[in-house]
Amino acid sequence: MNLTEFLKDGGFSPEVGELLAPWWREDPALETMPEFLDGGFFREYEPLLGLRESPASRVDALVAEVKKHPALRIYANLLDRWLLGGELGPDGARLPLPVGRLGEEGAGLFSLLLALAALPRIRKSQAELGLPESCWRGVAGWIAGTVTIYKAAHDGFAGTNLQQIHWLRFSIERRLFRVGRFEYLVHTVPDWVPAVYRSRADGGVLALCRDDWRIDGGGFRVEEGGERTFLEWDGSMLTGTPIDPASGRALPGVRRTIDLEVYEPVLTPHEWVPSVHIPGGGGMTAELAGASLREAAAFFRKYFKKEIRAFVCDSWILNPAWMELLPESNLAAFMRELYLFPRTPYPQAGLFFVFGRSDGDFASYPADTSLRRAFHRLYNAGEPFRTGGMFVLTADLDRWGSGIYRSR
Repeated sequence: MNLTEFLKDGGFSPEVGELLAPWWREDPALETMPEFLDGGFFREYEPLLGLRESPASRVDALVAEVKKHPALRIYANLLDRWLLGGELGPDGARLPLPVGRLGEEGAGLFSLLLALAALPRIRKSQAELGLPESCWRGVAGWIAGTVTIYKAAHDGFAGTNLQQIHWLRFSIERRLFRVGRFEYLVHTVPDWVPAVYRSRADGGVLALCRDDWRIDGGGFRVEEGGERTFLEWDGSMLTGTPIDPASGRALPGVRRTIDLEVYEPVLTPHEWVPSVHIPGGGGMTAELAGASLREAAAFFRKYFKKEIRAFVCDSWILNPAWMELLPESNLAAFMRELYLFPRTPYPQAGLFFVFGRSDGDFASYPADTSLRRAFHRLYNAGEPFRTGGMFVLTADLDRWGSGIYRSR
């Protein structure tokens, strides 16, 4: 099937043809029915999603439609190769759902089945490492969170946005692991984490802005303008801009000098410093969060022989505004246990995950939950939507629940 025939049979627009043209190839093997586009496959993995209402009968109708149209099978196989298989392909964020042929409900299920196709691969990959089954089963929980996001913007239809599916590759490639409430992505120290030091005298922890960050008058990071931060070492003394752990803001105009005979750096460039990623699903109490972090430290020690000294995170969930707007929330309780630090601004931070979309007029977005209302309060006050950063040192996890970095 050539590209023109594909577009017609699949109900795709000419713009989709322009996107796919550089990657197109005629291959009869692509017309075979993928294993994951099958009602039996869906029923095998559906129980792991915990959906309130089963869309199994609608999946059967979807499968029947895919059997009629070779273009849909071709597209499913191509998406599988590009998004899950790691083959080079077009920009995944621009790939459309096959709405023209399947409608919004069918297209969402089409994408959900593609996401579920990752589970047997992850199960096999992680079994080879001897990891517990809870790890791969936890990935199904992440997929369930994508269904919630999809429903929010698609009239309650079950589905998954294609733009999220690439995340599953990290689990297939053994870089991302679900341990308890959180996921952990393996990497070394990211450049957005500040310089972290601990006092040899009393164990106190201090974070300083890295050299050449820019901060505004409120202590938030900005892309340009603002005050430039410096991290200067004269051979024994280090001077930099300190960060307040409770507010997550840098302190503009303030300089803190420490003696490196007294303070030691906590993190080195070569070690694993996993980032924490927070799947949807609710129930993120401070207790579950602390338990996950402790379990993760033990997990990496047991299965990878790695001593993890810190976990980090960069997320809209860490917007310091939530501590003021939602002081009794799980988000605020979680943040009070962390050393917060500023991140660069992102004007749409959190919208996709909370509302299922980030386009159009935000004033028309629903305000039917406390978190959504908090977004509207920020918007109405003229405040930007922000991300925030955090780190927590594993050596301090035994004090979880005490406001670790606020109690000194």
